[in-house]
Amino acid sequence: MSKPDVVLLTAITTYITNAKQTSIGEIADVFDLKLENAIDAIKTILFTEVEDRVGRYYLDFHVDAQETEDGTDVIYSEDDEITYQPTKYDDPHVYLTVGEAAVSIEMLDQLLKLVAPDSPSAESLLSVRGKLHDATGQIIGAEPPTSRGSKDVLTTVWDALRHSKELIFQYHSPEEYGEKVTERTVIPCAVVSEYEGYLAALQDKKDLRWFRLDRMSHARTGKTFTTTDANRARRTLRRQPDTHPTGGATVTFTTKPSAVWFAESTPGATMVAGDNSIRITVQAISTTWVRNCALKIGTDLLDIEPADMKAAVVEQARRILEVQ
Repeated sequence: MSKPDVVLLTAITTYITNAKQTSIGEIADVFDLKLENAIDAIKTILFTEVEDRVGRYYLDFHVDAQETEDGTDVIYSEDDEITYQPTKYDDPHVYLTVGEAAVSIEMLDQLLKLVAPDSPSAESLLSVRGKLHDATGQIIGAEPPTSRGSKDVLTTVWDALRHSKELIFQYHSPEEYGEKVTERTVIPCAVVSEYEGYLAALQDKKDLRWFRLDRMSHARTGKTFTTTDANRARRTLRRQPDTHPTGGATVTFTTKPSAVWFAESTPGATMVAGDNSIRITVQAISTTWVRNCALKIGTDLLDIEPADMKAAVVEQARRILEVQ
């Protein structure tokens, strides 16, 4: 590596410490690095000692690598094992101020938005984040970021990106009088890991489109696309400076527990369960769409928020009933 990437080196160090034993090849695979870059990272970590905190501390890693015949150099390979065994010299405490902890957690959150959910690297980052959160008395970093997409969809999206495969999925688009479901075949470019959660992808190999992850379902990978298509996708994405804005208004339906099916069948819906009711929050494109949702829920519906949306739905329904 020409320049040490402190965030990457910290993540790799954390992964090795949690795994206790891994290999250079596994590090390259988990962090999506070329083998030579993974070796450079390991070399950098091996020669790094921390002395700028109270109670100097370091982590002792052992790499099972081969030496040259004359013993003047070490030859690293993909299968070399990296082992971490805590010693009496290891300092288990990380000396951070509250401000430094907040910055560290924010940095970890940004990394968590970029790695695949439930991956070993994500687990390692969450472990470190949890320790920092606990060390500050749980006043910094309340909740780690969570994706708006379902686990199955996200797993397939990351698989398509990792292996340069087309992505095929059903897309649920809200319409004036209901919902339109279409099947899309795209070349995925990138996951935009902001709160909304978008997939940037090429449709028809030329048009850049933004798809909300929480409106995607039944995702699967297709055929492998060419290097030419991959380069075109990257160039197109670089020319697009901004993400597609989230459309619609936030609406919450309070329903009886028996209406849980509505939350489970509506892409993008989030649900909070209470004692005798559940609150289902969705992005609604229009008053008519909210009215149709209310009709679907039927007598299990208890309330609609915000109040002005509820009033608009009631007024629309009243006018329909007045038609002779």
